[in-house]
Amino acid sequence: MPVSRRDFATLLARTAATLPAVGLALPASLQALAPDVAEREAARGPTLRGQAMFFEWERVSDRVRVAVGGGGNAVLYRGDGEAAVTDGKNFGLGRILRREAEAFGVPVGLLVNTHHHGDHSGGNEGFRDLPRRAHAHTVPRIRATAEANLARAAEALPELREELAAQGQPAAAADVEGLLDALEGLTPDDFLPTDTFDRESQVEVGGGSLELRWVSRGHTDGDNFIFLPQENVLHTGDLFFHGRHPYVDDGAGATPAGWIRCLDAMLALCNADTVVVPGHGALTDREGLAGQRAYFERLQAMVEEAVHEGRSRDEVTALAPDDLAALPGAERHLPRNLGIVYDEVTGA
Repeated sequence: MPVSRRDFATLLARTAATLPAVGLALPASLQALAPDVAEREAARGPTLRGQAMFFEWERVSDRVRVAVGGGGNAVLYRGDGEAAVTDGKNFGLGRILRREAEAFGVPVGLLVNTHHHGDHSGGNEGFRDLPRRAHAHTVPRIRATAEANLARAAEALPELREELAAQGQPAAAADVEGLLDALEGLTPDDFLPTDTFDRESQVEVGGGSLELRWVSRGHTDGDNFIFLPQENVLHTGDLFFHGRHPYVDDGAGATPAGWIRCLDAMLALCNADTVVVPGHGALTDREGLAGQRAYFERLQAMVEEAVHEGRSRDEVTALAPDDLAALPGAERHLPRNLGIVYDEVTGA
């Protein structure tokens, strides 16, 4: 009996809770798909050239679209005769992402990862015949995530294939079937970047430029953001969670102070017309991005005041102003983020 999207999302979330943490604590295939599916249960992607689209493709300009759902937001830049994709979605979805990106009429020639987390790099194998670029710090972390995904693939992928077929996504189901057929020959190397950089990298794609910049440890130790100057589009990766609490991955080198430095660098690139694509959440502008900086400033001010008052770490992590408590993910992320800021402020 086919399961519903909500049942499938629940299954993925339950499976994730039983597994050891790798990267974003989502080592098994497609865990971050669960909230996206649950939130968009009734949604259907557009039809392009006769095929139903798994992802929701938001149009930014003639050359830029954003694939929403199934992991972190991914950007498609269509240049003259060649396209680039930034971020690869969850494991199991990379082939779907590539096929749908190329359905817009231009072959993909490059994949860029903003960081290592599985909902951004898990689908990298769908681009394994192409150049793949990311920050040098991501390499061992993407490898660990890929190893965990491959270890569980034979169990998780058939369920995904069946769900896609039941939901009227035959092309997507066939992509997953192709991945299942290829599993025996896949290794973690098929997910790794083929080219890395330390601070800045500029890539020419189809007559346009992608500017990749690493400023500091932030959300992890390997986050770069991507600026398309000719399109005035900024893809922040998970250096920006729009309308929700950010995930500070201190186990992967995250630092709130460094995150603010990254935000300042991104804000300096933006003007009033810049389209800002967050790692998670709706597309926005410079003011939306500034809100992420204000979030960390707010937490730092709260913690500094509490420390001055002599409050303990437990008392600090229990702080829950109404506006912050109302944001999605507050129960899990707000106490955790306050604790991380406390440790940074006190030098613990």
